[in-house]
Amino acid sequence: MSKRRISHQQSARIERKQAHYRQKSPIIAEGTTTEGLIIKRYGSQALVESLEGIQVHCSIRPNIDSLVAGDRVIWQEEGVHQGVVISRYPRESVLGRADKHGQLKPVAANISQIMIVVASKPEISWPLLDSYLVMAEYLKLSACIVLNKVDLPSKELQQRLIEEYEPLGYSVLSTSIEGNQGYQALEKILNDQTSVFVGQSGVGKSSIIEHILPKETSIQTAAISAHSDLGRHTTSNSRFYHIPTGGALIDSPGVREMGLWHMHIRDIAKGYREFVPFLSQCKYRNCTHLNTESCAIQKATKSELIALHRYENYVKISTQFGKPS
Repeated sequence: MSKRRISHQQSARIERKQAHYRQKSPIIAEGTTTEGLIIKRYGSQALVESLEGIQVHCSIRPNIDSLVAGDRVIWQEEGVHQGVVISRYPRESVLGRADKHGQLKPVAANISQIMIVVASKPEISWPLLDSYLVMAEYLKLSACIVLNKVDLPSKELQQRLIEEYEPLGYSVLSTSIEGNQGYQALEKILNDQTSVFVGQSGVGKSSIIEHILPKETSIQTAAISAHSDLGRHTTSNSRFYHIPTGGALIDSPGVREMGLWHMHIRDIAKGYREFVPFLSQCKYRNCTHLNTESCAIQKATKSELIALHRYENYVKISTQFGKPS
């Protein structure tokens, strides 16, 4: 059933009411109303963590828009370990993916860092990797590339990531559950951050999180499909986890495509760090950097100041998703 449409007047009234809740002291507002953190969303229900660290199953008021792991909310007790979410605080950041209707669907909120997991198997999608990096730049988030399963043949991939992405300022970590390789460095980067793990299905996102959080029993893992090599989706909803050594992480649904169709071509170009020094040098202010006369980005690519494969990825991404400026 589709959502009921509401008028602008009704929407404004709902927002005023929610702002009223948010402005109240979370301790004294309505006696048992307080702040909470969304751990996981289940349809019209959510698992909320209280200020005391207790997890409570809550229903969600129908006038609240989408809630996802990481959202800060106001909730009210309604029985033992039960409650209702009555308001959501504004988000500092939100990561989304496409739903079945092609609309942007929030996946995780209030994150500060994107951990992009890749592997030699399934074969890496370079445009997808760059899409994640563009999204991180657009949202002003830190980004780290994690090459997982380095116990498999992956030397060439590792070398390429180090040579082409580290000079751009992106950290590249190598991990494997075999021998606990790279996990100490990984946990250090996760400290004091709220991170989200993204990447193709089958690259081992959930396995990494399971290794970092061995006491968690809710993390699902699955082997790569022998027929498709694409991997199986094992996470249906994002979930928020506290890291014992500090920081937090969000396990996101498996994502094979990162849609950037809501972004203008100029914003996608800005998401390529090495493009930025040349963007103001193009002849035309609305240059798309696609077969455009006197384009500084194309000239820099021909002069090998910009890696050809990165420019080619930009062309694929902007052609497929970017809105005209």
